[in-house]
Amino acid sequence: MKRFLPWVLLFLVLLAAIPVFLKMDGVGLAKFLGVLVVVSIVAALWFWRVQTRKLSPRNERVKLNVNDKYWMNENIPFYATLSKASKQIFEDRVGIFLADVTITEVGKEVPEKETCLYVASSAIIAFWGLPYWNHADLKEVLVYPTNFDENNQLDTLGVVQGKVYHGGLMNNTMILSLPALIAGFQIGNDKKNLGVHEFAHLLDKSDGSIDGVPSILGMEDRKSWIALVESEIEQIRKGKSTVPDYAATNHSEFFAVLVEYYKECPKLLKIKHPELFEAMNKLFSTGH
Repeated sequence: MKRFLPWVLLFLVLLAAIPVFLKMDGVGLAKFLGVLVVVSIVAALWFWRVQTRKLSPRNERVKLNVNDKYWMNENIPFYATLSKASKQIFEDRVGIFLADVTITEVGKEVPEKETCLYVASSAIIAFWGLPYWNHADLKEVLVYPTNFDENNQLDTLGVVQGKVYHGGLMNNTMILSLPALIAGFQIGNDKKNLGVHEFAHLLDKSDGSIDGVPSILGMEDRKSWIALVESEIEQIRKGKSTVPDYAATNHSEFFAVLVEYYKECPKLLKIKHPELFEAMNKLFSTGH
């Protein structure tokens, strides 16, 4: 606060001087002081922003080594298809993610590097094409050694493979099943990737609700999107769509499944469902 005291005093003096000069018929000088006040406020805001950034705690980006990059090229199909320049962007974002988000591999004191790269890559792929990647304030990803039940208990018969929370004590937490996470990268064009699916839910959550409606859409676009989703869900239930059946569960699952489809098989989506492709392309073409 002491750093800003001189600025506050300056504003008070300048503001107090304006009515004095007006009473003395010093209109020109009063106008000059008014402009000076505005300029001073802008300068103060700039100074505050710079100082805040310097004081803001941020972990240093994790730097990937040659082995990490080779591993990703062999195990992350999406990364392998990128240009050299885009790979650099992808690597930087993986490093930022690993610095900002805690990855806990249940049953191990330290998570395996490969597990961390699978999780981070899922996040980067899901948000690829967007000019931001805050991942809905995600703080931790819990990676279970197997599937789990609805109570988040490890269970060999469990059917839950991933979960994103909305509210509550675990609002900033995601849970992933390691076998299902890895399986999502085994085939690069099967329209299925658990990690991408769950991070798509986080993208959906960025406006405060997981409802299957992308937050950046305007009111008219939202109406068109909802109508398109409902029409396609009907086609899925009739067996007349190439969108995986799970998408027909509800609007939020439809969005997550469609993101998987678009990220893994964009060309097929464009051929089979041009309207859905255009909607996805519009959403994910606003920048890296």
